[in-house]
Amino acid sequence: MDSGPQAVVAVNVASFAALGYGEGDLRRLQVMAGGLPVERPADLRRIIDRFDYESEWRANYRIRSVRESLHADRITCIDGAILAYGLLELLFPQTQRRLLAIHRRDPAKDEECGHCVALYWDGSGRVGSFSKSSFEGLGHRDAVYADETAVATSYAEAYVAMKFTPLYFGVCRLEDAAPDLDWRLHEGDLNAISDRLQATYEYGFAVG
Repeated sequence: MDSGPQAVVAVNVASFAALGYGEGDLRRLQVMAGGLPVERPADLRRIIDRFDYESEWRANYRIRSVRESLHADRITCIDGAILAYGLLELLFPQTQRRLLAIHRRDPAKDEECGHCVALYWDGSGRVGSFSKSSFEGLGHRDAVYADETAVATSYAEAYVAMKFTPLYFGVCRLEDAAPDLDWRLHEGDLNAISDRLQATYEYGFAVG
């Protein structure tokens, strides 16, 4: 392993290999850490921030695996959520993690769309999130929220501030929502995950 300034991400090499990741993935992770240590889950936001947002996702909608997103230059919100979810598994396996998918409507365009983030629980049981978005109000959330619903509500409030209408949301483990899909290493699109996440929608918002 390179002992230079990029070698700052401590990983369990056996677990890394057991999940199917290789040396190239580890090198890329070290690069995206930006020469700074990743010592706690919240540090992952710095890695997610180093990716550009894929603003042209509508032109070629494609959900990517952890590995494919790790090696990409631009990622979408769901790519970022899956990537963060996978990095939590790799680097902080004892940290509770979930995906939060939230749906909204843009009344001005009569268009519905979704947003997806990765949730994580800190040592005190508070919940935060990792998010990739072109909207400032839909960024990361510090681990200060009591539960998943509180995090979802914070994103719903951001939608309202942007004149969007939040509709509903759901929370899931990828292992449960997509047990037949290789969301860690798959080469090619994983667009079926979108339907799986929408199937988790369980709660709605009352917007007055």
